[in-house]
Amino acid sequence: MVTLALASVLIAASPSPSPGPTPIPDPCAPILAIVTRPTVTTSVCTVRARHVLLESGYTNTTVTGSAGGNQVSYPQAFLRIGTGDSRLEFAFTPPSSNASSVAGTTISGTSDMNFGVKYELGTTAAAVWGVNAQVSVASGSPAFTAGGTQYTANFNWSYTLNSEFSFAGTLGFNSLAGYVASGDVTHFFAFIPSVELEAALPANSQLFAEYAYFSQAGVGLGSRSLIDFGFQHDFSPHLQFDVEYGVQSTLLAGLRQHYVGVGLAFMTSP
Repeated sequence: MVTLALASVLIAASPSPSPGPTPIPDPCAPILAIVTRPTVTTSVCTVRARHVLLESGYTNTTVTGSAGGNQVSYPQAFLRIGTGDSRLEFAFTPPSSNASSVAGTTISGTSDMNFGVKYELGTTAAAVWGVNAQVSVASGSPAFTAGGTQYTANFNWSYTLNSEFSFAGTLGFNSLAGYVASGDVTHFFAFIPSVELEAALPANSQLFAEYAYFSQAGVGLGSRSLIDFGFQHDFSPHLQFDVEYGVQSTLLAGLRQHYVGVGLAFMTSP
């Protein structure tokens, strides 16, 4: 009895084991943080391990000026595949269908396809940063292909200010291609930085506004700026809807443009 009583006293007096460090919530867990479309800014978050994400959309662009018209593009599919490492994903962009009436001529065809890889470099409770690279293969129709292989390298980041507002951005370094008047293909460099402000709404929704700058808009063209904003809503942890509007106020070759778009993204789980 005395031995049991003494043991009880010792157990009660011994310090409780200290709790381990509180795990940091994954800022890239919701689909709202992972989907890239419809912004110029590339989402820094990768598709989680052994998940597959399919993004798609429809865009109607109106061109105004000396040779205006319309151009539509769909389904704008973007397939992203998570690996065994949650920080690494692979991506494939199949050709999209395009139809254009710009300059009074109606033409249709498909765009080039792309292959890419993305990696998260670091994560804190408020910030995520990473990189991605993409190669575009000249596989589209004559009117909608760049005509040559294109290369993109991006540095991506996001920072959460509070429960309502966050910023994200991309620094894009691009070796692009295009046709000159002689019909030959030439390459040019374009620096494309962008910044996006996101405002959280109830019911897994958010508003966004973005500014993007293109140091060279095309072969023989100057720089251009793009402003776009829109709304995104998660119907479930696996399904997202978006709607957006964008405007390029810069006058290029006597033309300006603005567009509207809608999209859906669906993510599978293991």
